Amino acid sequence: MNKTIGGLVAVIILLVGAVMYLFGQQNAAPPREPPAATGVSAKKGDLEPAPAKVPASLRRPVRVGTGGPHADACRGIGSVANLPGGADDFLAVREGPTVKAQRIDKLKDDAPVYICDQNDSGSWIGIVYQANGYLPADDKCRAEENVGSVRPYEGPCLTGWVSAKYLVPRGQDSDESHGPEPAAASRFLFDAEGFGDTEFVAANYLYLRGDRRAEAEGGKVVDRGMRSCRTTGESGKRAWVCRTIYTYEK
Repeated sequence: MNKTIGGLVAVIILLVGAVMYLFGQQNAAPPREPPAATGVSAKKGDLEPAPAKVPASLRRPVRVGTGGPHADACRGIGSVANLPGGADDFLAVREGPTVKAQRIDKLKDDAPVYICDQNDSGSWIGIVYQANGYLPADDKCRAEENVGSVRPYEGPCLTGWVSAKYLVPRGQDSDESHGPEPAAASRFLFDAEGFGDTEFVAANYLYLRGDRRAEAEGGKVVDRGMRSCRTTGESGKRAWVCRTIYTYEK
């Protein structure tokens, strides 16, 4: 009997020892680390696409005062001409002096504009204009005031860039005849000339000076003659000269 009890006690002691050993091993094991992040989320919305490249802006403000400190804000007035016709019978107005710049408006044939700026080659003209296709008689656009220095236009009218080949100075129209008017007793003639760094600028200055002289003498312009332009061999603002004969009447 005593041997049986002793055997049971020994078995119990062995079992308890085994349990304690296993328990100690479990507590001694290092804790498991969470899996390393892979950088890929399970949700589709967590991945943001790389930002798209935004091209550099081709916009360029139209400047005034480019004619010098004593000149008007804009050089004169021009009108749309020589349009190709058909579906493209309009002149595109763009944000900058290049066909890659965004188109912001369209101008019809004969639409008048203020000529205020140009790019280095003279192939693009910076203009000031009104959306209704007319220019105000009271200089509402502030294009004829003296600004004293070159600066971006800040007046109330619209601005943009157009191709110079579809713009002619005031006094010249692709559809009008420039033949001489018959002489009359009330009519007067005078020679007019204008200079500029490009032919376009010289022609525009020619008509600007001629119109002002006729107005100062109290006359009404009848004909601006047949303009002729040539290079002078000089550089800068006197590189080109344009001449014509004005006819006005009182």
